[in-house]
Amino acid sequence: MKQLLIGSLVMFFATTASAHGCPGEMRTIDAKMPTANLPAAEMSKVKALREEGEKLHKEGKHTDSMKALAEAKKLLGV
Repeated sequence: MKQLLIGSLVMFFATTASAHGCPGEMRTIDAKMPTANLPAAEMSKVKALREEGEKLHKEGKHTDSMKALAEAKKLLGV
């Protein structure tokens, strides 16, 4: 019984943590964008990926959101 409770708690917190990863990634991108030295075309792509990530997050598609946000961070060099 104790193991079941511990397992349930671990799964709950793992799910909660992954769901809250998206906003943290968005904040990181938002903080880096003003100081990023990128060509206009790349900055437009970063902004589009950031917006897509937020949209996907709001739709509950956290894995897809994290992929879009990771690509934006990669372009920013974060």
